Amino acid sequence: MSCEVSSPIIHSPNADGQADWRRWIELAPAVITAGGGGGGRVLLISYTFPPTGGSGVQRPAKLAKYLPQFGWTVEVLSAGHDRFPWHDPTLLDDVPSTCRIHRVAGLEPACLARAVSRLARKTVRLWPRANTGDNDEDLVVHPKTLESHRRDAGATRVLGCTVISNGLDWFEERIYWKLAGWTDRLGLGNGESLWIGAAARAALRRHRQQPFDAIVSTGPPVFVHRVAMRLADATGLPWVADVRDPFVSDHGLTNPDGRHLVAMSELERTVLEKAALVVTTCESLADDFRRRYPRSNVQAIINGFDRDDLVSAIEQDPDRPAAEAECTLAAAGAFYGQRELARLVESLTRVMEWHTEWHGRVRLVVAGTLDARQRRQWETERPEWMTLAGYLDHVSVINLVRASSCAVLIVPDCGHTRLCLPAKMFELAALPVHVLGLIPPQSETERLLLAAGACTVAPYEDAAGVASALERVISDALAGRLCGGRNWPALDAYDRRSLAARWAECLAVVCGRHDR
Repeated sequence: MSCEVSSPIIHSPNADGQADWRRWIELAPAVITAGGGGGGRVLLISYTFPPTGGSGVQRPAKLAKYLPQFGWTVEVLSAGHDRFPWHDPTLLDDVPSTCRIHRVAGLEPACLARAVSRLARKTVRLWPRANTGDNDEDLVVHPKTLESHRRDAGATRVLGCTVISNGLDWFEERIYWKLAGWTDRLGLGNGESLWIGAAARAALRRHRQQPFDAIVSTGPPVFVHRVAMRLADATGLPWVADVRDPFVSDHGLTNPDGRHLVAMSELERTVLEKAALVVTTCESLADDFRRRYPRSNVQAIINGFDRDDLVSAIEQDPDRPAAEAECTLAAAGAFYGQRELARLVESLTRVMEWHTEWHGRVRLVVAGTLDARQRRQWETERPEWMTLAGYLDHVSVINLVRASSCAVLIVPDCGHTRLCLPAKMFELAALPVHVLGLIPPQSETERLLLAAGACTVAPYEDAAGVASALERVISDALAGRLCGGRNWPALDAYDRRSLAARWAECLAVVCGRHDR
């Protein structure tokens, strides 16, 4: 059997374990910086930012939240459109009211389509007649009125009149997909990189209005580093490149073409050579960069969890209560490329065939988005014990995991996943719930998860090992002996506020180097 079970420190989910966990949440560690308190003004360039959802926005959102506590005023430069697969307005609660967010519209298809649509809406206002249905009076509707009724199906009734608002929405969609098709044929993918020019100009204008002391660019998408590079070249400001994922990835199901590989390799080299500091989310990628670019300044500052998020979850659902009569497995995240549900579902199907007495007592809840191929598959082939919850806001995901018997973390074994850490792992480790990690063996992910405790790990590619791990987890959960306790003080190293203190120190250092 290819699986491993860590040794727990504190036993949960009994009452004592819950009390220990809650005391740990309340006792946030003191944070003392070595030179990060001097502070200054920093421009954070992040193409995605709340209310865009997903795990990728957590890092820039938490930097905007916590860096001001260490003397750094943060302004954010982000995309000027909302055409993203995830939307979570609750994440805006993390952003201080003092943080100024510049949402810049570039030449991306999403922004161009919106501009054309707005022009069309103004034209609609000038039409001499409208189909009122009840009278022949002219109707003038402000675009905001139309926008407020976008969710309604078919024609919308406004002040007793019929307004064809969905036609304009359809028009914007048609323009977007036409433009996106053109950018794809030009080798620009969905065209989001056409944001670079407008973003760089906006950043430079803002710097001239009120100068910054440093620049931080965080990606993916990796083209944000080109914006920072242009600003750094024009101003001489120290630039910190936050590289959350490898530039060249094998995580998808298809290999990138030769032109893309060349372009990404060139961008990687340029970023590593020009940035005052390159920050990664794990030591594995930092070591890879140091080996290939020995003259570069590289540090690893991992992702983490925010105690405030855990407190919010407790306030919404104070009683955590996994019933021993059933076992609920919760898998949260985005499932695409090699991160497939098929292996998990197939292995769980085998286990359920072995244990017919578990029927009706085991559930798998998938919270998150699936790529089109997987969505089509599981909408028609979904087992009766499997639930697709769809995308949930951040706190709802935390509460879903808290109420489950076991959280499932899926990380396929490939070059990409061995050079980065799943951001969701730290939040799972901060909850008093057992974790089933289907992860690459001898990886940094496995090492950190085993060190956290209360987990079972197996390689996701090992079907027999996954089935054995599932069988053990479910058996222990139904018997009431599945451990969810950890060495909570050891997890303080992953506290977002503590990590922001390290960022503050790095910014102070690069600014000092710049002054010299």
